Amino acid sequence: MILKGRIVADKITDKLKDLPVPYGRFLVVQLGMDAVSSLYVWKKKALGEELGVDSKVLNLTDKTSEEELIDKINELNEDRQIRAILVQIPLPKSIDRLKIAKTIAEKKDVDGFHFLLGENSKVLPPTVLAIDALLDFYKIEKQNRKILIVGGGFLVGKPLYRFWRGQNLDVEILDKDDPQYEQKLKSADIIVVATGGGRRFSHLDFKSGATVIDASTIAEEGKVKGDVEVKNWPEDKNLAPVPGGVGPVTVAMLYQNFYNLIR
Repeated sequence: MILKGRIVADKITDKLKDLPVPYGRFLVVQLGMDAVSSLYVWKKKALGEELGVDSKVLNLTDKTSEEELIDKINELNEDRQIRAILVQIPLPKSIDRLKIAKTIAEKKDVDGFHFLLGENSKVLPPTVLAIDALLDFYKIEKQNRKILIVGGGFLVGKPLYRFWRGQNLDVEILDKDDPQYEQKLKSADIIVVATGGGRRFSHLDFKSGATVIDASTIAEEGKVKGDVEVKNWPEDKNLAPVPGGVGPVTVAMLYQNFYNLIR
């Protein structure tokens, strides 16, 4: 079965539409014009407009230095009109994303960066919330299931592992050098693929009855793709594909975070 994120995202959005529109600006800061980043920035702004939120994008050149970006964020932290700051990832290699994450004021940290840093946070990273919400919506049981996260990255793998461990779930981050890599993939009940495009998987890598969540996004030949080949996906396995799976739910969760931040 294909797990469609749009259904889940619309459910979240409909609930937000019943709430008062938050006062203040939701600001996305983007450096450069990375194809995948630009697509998601457009989607974030579009949903904000649909909800009636004052959502804006601040485009900076990819030549912006780390010091200049930190100065700009500190300026935005002090701006009372701006209630949420989102710095679009990825950043140029010359910029330390941990420093940027720490610079954003927690009360404006709509992307849950402070949770990524291992701190307590009022909101969780929207991708973590989106993956969990997809599983819950489709009534896919997490308790007493073997869960694998393929890729222990800063944005998805590590925070998702921390979140699920907090629920006492049987979850493991699978390292690419693990000598039992293929066996673990084949035996897991729930697999979150978050390698960032490092490997392409097919349905043959997973057992019958498995649920696979593709949380990788790459641009190939002008199209957005994930890590999992969707073609010929069988009915006896579940897949949240790219595009159309986690992505729409992540954007919706971002605005749910915004509403929660300013309550």
